[in-house]
Amino acid sequence: MLSIIAGSASAEPWSIEPRLGASANYDTNPALIELNPGSEEHIAALVALPLRYDADGLALSLSPGARISNSSGYSSLASSYTHIDGSAQFTNELGSTTLQGGLARDSSLYHVGGLVNGIGVRRDTASTGADWTRSLTERSVLQLDASWSRVNYGQNAILLTDYKYLSAGPTFAFDLSERNTIKVLSNYGRYQSLNGITESTSENLQVGFVRQLNELWTLSTTAGYTRSTNSEKFFVGPFFLGSVSSSLNGAVYSATLTRQSEQFNFSGGVSRSLQPAGFAFLSRQDSVNLTATYMRSERWDFALNTVWNQARNPMPIGGPGALGTANIDVRYFYAQLTANWHWTQQWVISMHATRVSEQSHPPPFSAASSGVSVDIVRHFLRIDL
Repeated sequence: MLSIIAGSASAEPWSIEPRLGASANYDTNPALIELNPGSEEHIAALVALPLRYDADGLALSLSPGARISNSSGYSSLASSYTHIDGSAQFTNELGSTTLQGGLARDSSLYHVGGLVNGIGVRRDTASTGADWTRSLTERSVLQLDASWSRVNYGQNAILLTDYKYLSAGPTFAFDLSERNTIKVLSNYGRYQSLNGITESTSENLQVGFVRQLNELWTLSTTAGYTRSTNSEKFFVGPFFLGSVSSSLNGAVYSATLTRQSEQFNFSGGVSRSLQPAGFAFLSRQDSVNLTATYMRSERWDFALNTVWNQARNPMPIGGPGALGTANIDVRYFYAQLTANWHWTQQWVISMHATRVSEQSHPPPFSAASSGVSVDIVRHFLRIDL
């Protein structure tokens, strides 16, 4: 679709900004193994080739990238990955329309909810989405969002289930004043395992409030109610006996505080939501995240990124197709501190310190890994095509 749209446009605004680099890292337990963990050292090549098209009212992008590691397989945090993302955005005086798509292959260990007893497997993802935004009046905006994703895991996946997920819903925003905005949000989601045994449907309605505290700080909040229905087919031997359903109802919410300035940026938030995570049904996820960046000088900048997530994952008792469900609770923590040294305008040396930990039950499981890495990346100047 992206190439068809681009084919009718002039090639004059096309540009590419390649990035090539190398990475060396050391991790104490990159496979997240509970018993007898082993440290590993790895090197990898980093490649990114973002391609862009910019014209009046039309912006296109195609961004392939890869990490090519000497770590074989996908059972490590140091595993290789490849991805390609594309988008097309159309804008006019009334609003915008954005189409997005992506393909990725990486390890399940990279993703919250994909950590199951330290077993990382290949994860193939295909996704697409659309966003339509239109100004109804000078103070009101209507937005429609829809997304679809499909995830397949490697054959050695334990408890993880291949799935597809569809989500769509509208958002209405109204400016009460220059600093205050209210929102009404609604969403419908449908989660289906590709083996056809389990599925979840969810609906939620939320009310949001955005407050511009001052020129730098903004507070955004939403709160509402969600209703989810889980359906599972069950068997006795090869014979299908019927389906059973269960429901999960409760509150969903989010609160985010952000700061935007030339030197220091900050974003912190808490949330509760229903999300797909590779288990039999939608998972209830409570999250706390914090991101901060500090520009000390033209040569030095620093970043901190942390995520804490607690997921309650419903699972069929006795495996897929068995009667009844039980919950697997997973706690995940990730933190990374980064220092970037801009050696020259094109060369950047990035130093990272990372901590990852995982806990789950039942059965009880706990593992953690600490790591350091150094990336040397060459940013090429924009090349007009």
